[in-house]
Parts: sequence; C-alpha cells; structure tokens
Amino acid sequence: MAGYALTLPQEDEEESWLATRQQEAQSWQQRQNELTALQNRIQQLTPILETLPQSDDLPHSEETVALDNWRQVHEQCLALHSQQQTLQQQDVLAAQSLQKAQAQFDTALQASVFDDQQAFLAALMDEQTLTQLEQLKQNLENQRRQAQTLVTQTAETLAQHQQHRPDGLALTVTVEQIQQELAQTHQKLRENTTSQGEIRQQLKQDADNRQQQQTLMQQIAQMTQQVEDWGYLNSLIGSKEGDKFRKFAQGLTLDNLVHLANQQLTRLHGRYLLQRKASEALEVEVVDTWQADAVRDTRTLSGGESFLVSLALALALSDLVSHKTRIDSLFL
Repeated sequence: MAGYALTLPQEDEEESWLATRQQEAQSWQQRQNELTALQNRIQQLTPILETLPQSDDLPHSEETVALDNWRQVHEQCLALHSQQQTLQQQDVLAAQSLQKAQAQFDTALQASVFDDQQAFLAALMDEQTLTQLEQLKQNLENQRRQAQTLVTQTAETLAQHQQHRPDGLALTVTVEQIQQELAQTHQKLRENTTSQGEIRQQLKQDADNRQQQQTLMQQIAQMTQQVEDWGYLNSLIGSKEGDKFRKFAQGLTLDNLVHLANQQLTRLHGRYLLQRKASEALEVEVVDTWQADAVRDTRTLSGGESFLVSLALALALSDLVSHKTRIDSLFL
C-alpha cells in the first residue's frame, strides 16, 4: 500500500493530479484484462488435461512422450496459475488504491469551489490551451532567469564601478552634481589644453631662439678665431723691426729641418734625436734614447756625436733643397 499512498492536490495542480489518478485507473483496468485472459487460458487447458490418456493404456515410448507433454502443459498451468494469483493480488491492491484515491478526490472536491465531478471536468482546459499555457510558463521562466542573470551582472558591475569611485566622491551624490562637476572638469581641461598650446608655442620660440643663438655663437667663435689669427700675425709682423715674423718663419723651417734630421739619425744610429728647445730661441738639443730620453745641449756632445748630428742636419738640409723648399728663412 505504500506504493499507492495519495495526497490531496495543491492549488492549481488539480489537473495533473487527476491525470495521475486516471493513469492509475487505466493500469488497474489493464491488469484486470490480463487476469481475465489468464482465467480463459486456464479454462482452455483444463479439458486438455482431462483428456490425456492414462499411462497404463500406452506403450512405453508413447507413455514417455505423453508424460513429457503433460509435464509441459502442467508447468504452463502452474505458471499461469502463479501469474493469476499475482495479478489477483495486484488487482486487489489497485482496487484499494482506486477506492482510496476516489475517497480523497471526493474529499478534495467537497472542499473546492466545484459542485460535483462534472463541474470539475468542465473547468479543465483543453489540450491546446494547456500546451499554450505551458509554453507561456516556460517563456516566462526563461525571462525570469534572464532577468535574474542581468540583475546579478548589474550588481557585479555596480560593485566594480563603486570600487573605482574617485576619492572625495560620496555615494549619495546626485546625477546633477556629477554633471556639474563633469562640466567644470571639461572647462578645466579646455583651459589646460589652451595653456599647453601657449606653452608649446613658447617652447618652439625658445628652441628657435636657441638655434639662432647657437648659429650666432658659432659665427662669433669663427670670427674670434679669425681675430686671434690676425692678431697673432699682427703680433709677428706688426713690430717695427720685423724680428718676430722673422723668428716665426725661421722656426717653421727649423721644425721641418729637425724632422728630416731625426729621420736621418734613425737610419744612421738610432740612439739620438733632435728637438727644439722649449724657449722661443732658434736652438736645438739632443735627446739620448739610451739614457732614458735624457736631454743634452749640443755643446756637450763629443766629437763623434757632433759628427752624427752635423751629418744628419746636412742630409736634412739636402732633403729640403731637393724638395724645392726655400731655405732663405734660415738666414733671415
């Protein structure tokens, strides 16, 4: 009986509850039909059992075949009888369940707004209307879920938006206040943009001025160098006696002569080198590379050393002449 326990239908569920009860009634009717069919089968098999010959009247082989046939029929009868008993039990249970369901239905019908069962059945909707309502219910349910999802997403977006709320902006601020602050911010942005344009123009003008100043400074440096060069030449040739220019020209020729003489000394011995004295005097001195580049005056040279130096100077002077270099400056 536990499998057939029934409860009163909830509000708006009378139709589905009644459909369930109808299915149970159909199931009971099906079992009743099966029971009737079994009873008919048993009635058909009973005469066959009575007409079977006795084992004493048949030969041994025929007796064995008849016995096997009888056993098969007997087993079928037993199986059908067992099925009959099972169906009878199920029929009893189904009848009891139907009676209980009918009693519950009658109780629920008395508590409802319907006068009788015909009024209840008349209030039921047709299949097409029921299908349309179920489809409408499904659509509404889908819309509800979509709306719930949208509400959840909106709440998450709002929470994230509030996390990025600017400092100093209260949650109770109105839209008008935000729009006013936004307009002020836009005005400040335009003013800053204008200021940036003016500053860029000033920076460009400053860059142009710096470029012009750099060009002017280069011109000044070039002119200063020219003035220094002309001043140096003026200091050389501008003296009344002309001795400064003379020494300058002789110094240039002497430097060239010392360079050529050192090439000759390298080929001759490789120990000595010549160099001009640090003073402005047109004099040379000897560098002894074997004595840690010790500097010696030409007056301290031995006879052999003087010969080497004189020979190098003579060969260098010959090189100057061979290169068509005027040596008149040496004798100014």
